[in-house]
Amino acid sequence: MSTQPPRVIPIVDACIDCGGCNVTCKETWELAANSDRIEVVTKNEGTLGNRFDGGETAVPMSCYHCSEAPCEEVCPTGAIDRDGNGLVQVDGEKCIGCTYCVWACPFGAPQFPEETDSTGGAGVMDKCTGCAPRVEDGETPACVESCPTDALVYGTPTEISQQLREGRAGDLFAGDVGEIVFGGEP
Repeated sequence: MSTQPPRVIPIVDACIDCGGCNVTCKETWELAANSDRIEVVTKNEGTLGNRFDGGETAVPMSCYHCSEAPCEEVCPTGAIDRDGNGLVQVDGEKCIGCTYCVWACPFGAPQFPEETDSTGGAGVMDKCTGCAPRVEDGETPACVESCPTDALVYGTPTEISQQLREGRAGDLFAGDVGEIVFGGEP
């Protein structure tokens, strides 16, 4: 059984780039229009084919609450830490806006939606919280619940490993990237 917290993982082949995950997140958490805790990134836009042959591919990107979170390792103030459930969270009172986390994260999860007068000038970092309050109430993350094509799955690495092995998202998390996200787990 996994000792890691559940997290949201994209099933790239199923994503149709509708943006529903982004809109639902903003509505659920009353976020500003320029805040993207989850964002669908399009690779090879306009190119025919699929992700296996270099064609256009839509990838839902958010914080994967990595087992070996690079953002947590580089934060000089300890603003990025794990909550009681093991999810990577940000303490806005400790964040100085240095943006080290942005440089360290291979997924582009850390963002600074409001520039303010902070040490780094970027404001306070924001990112996906894993819908911690919803999960504590027994619900799934809002983005997962709203996805019309089931392109987002929620579970521990052990629970979602079968889908990864089936090739539905495995290549996205191959090699070093998989090690960062899942550590030594499946």
